[in-house]
Amino acid sequence: MKFSIPFNGQPDLLERINKEKVIEVYGKLTSDFIGGARPSLASPFVSKNRLISAIKESHKYGLKFNYLLNATCLGNREWTFGGQKKIRNFLDWLSRIKVDILTVSIPYLAELIKKCYPHFEISVSNGAEINSVAKAKEWENFCVDEISLLVDINRNFSLLKNIRKNIKCKIEIIANQDTLFHCPLHNYHVLGGSHASQKNWQNFFIDYCRLWCSFKRISDPTNFIRADWIRPEDMHYYEEIGIDKLKLVDRSMITEAIVKIVDAYTESRYQGNLLDLLPHYSVNLLASKSNFLKKIKYFFRPFAVNVLKLYKAKKLMSDFDVYIDNRSLDGFMEFFLKNDCDFMSCDHCGYCNEVAKKVVKVNPAYQENAFCLHRNFLDQLISGDIFKY
Repeated sequence: MKFSIPFNGQPDLLERINKEKVIEVYGKLTSDFIGGARPSLASPFVSKNRLISAIKESHKYGLKFNYLLNATCLGNREWTFGGQKKIRNFLDWLSRIKVDILTVSIPYLAELIKKCYPHFEISVSNGAEINSVAKAKEWENFCVDEISLLVDINRNFSLLKNIRKNIKCKIEIIANQDTLFHCPLHNYHVLGGSHASQKNWQNFFIDYCRLWCSFKRISDPTNFIRADWIRPEDMHYYEEIGIDKLKLVDRSMITEAIVKIVDAYTESRYQGNLLDLLPHYSVNLLASKSNFLKKIKYFFRPFAVNVLKLYKAKKLMSDFDVYIDNRSLDGFMEFFLKNDCDFMSCDHCGYCNEVAKKVVKVNPAYQENAFCLHRNFLDQLISGDIFKY
């Protein structure tokens, strides 16, 4: 199995990772006109000079660089003279600095790039929500080189096999995302992140979706198991059906965390807490003291939100006090080889619930406190109290 790894803006990343099975590095500027799927606040700081250096370094190691243009909405600016000019100027610059691949979520961008910049490879983002044979084939008709499937179908092996059978382009799957199974907020979350990473746009963003998902996991730890992650030990199931590449997330993490994840997947084995391989706050670059001023600058919006109430919400920014022994999940994936969750109710099935009872260890005091904190803050968002003094 080959891997696509995140660029976190740190100068020591590429020299420290195991590059044996890595073929691609992905990343982007902190913000640009087109934007991506992640708010600027939650993205690493990447200047133009740092990006150029990262591309050169990637090429030195024989790796391709994939620039993310995976916003799901451009706010209709693409239909204006000024918007067209900025899009073309930016694509011209990406061409000059020798980006190899562009990841998009919008069909119009795919067609524009293929027609006017045919030297770029095009990868379709998870944000395009490709979750059927028909949608995969329609995207392939745009002459893209690769599609990244929606994480919701990571364990639907019948569907994965049929998509692989019916399309010729490469297929990528995100391996270590912690998204809730069939999360109803996915589209809204990516859309909000898109606008919050675009220059000259309203980019103040309270991540309601992330908090809601955290609340769901705290409320019912079974959701840790239902999430569509793929363990390093289970990659062979995907290789056997012809999946070309696994994407490892995410680019907001410190180098040590990314190195640990890449090592686990390149070695096809991890001994420890499964949550070490998934994104979490303590290894987020934003959690570092060096980003304190960035956080203050971003959140100090006294005319947009009650900053005093928002400040109290910092208690939410902590990791789950949860332990899931990764090796205790040996054999877990075999259930999904024979069963299709899309045709079953979790309440009636109960498989993930039974597994969670055995392997998910939660600190009860933490769970009670985190439940109250999340519920109170979400209530303030829903009632509108957070926006009032």
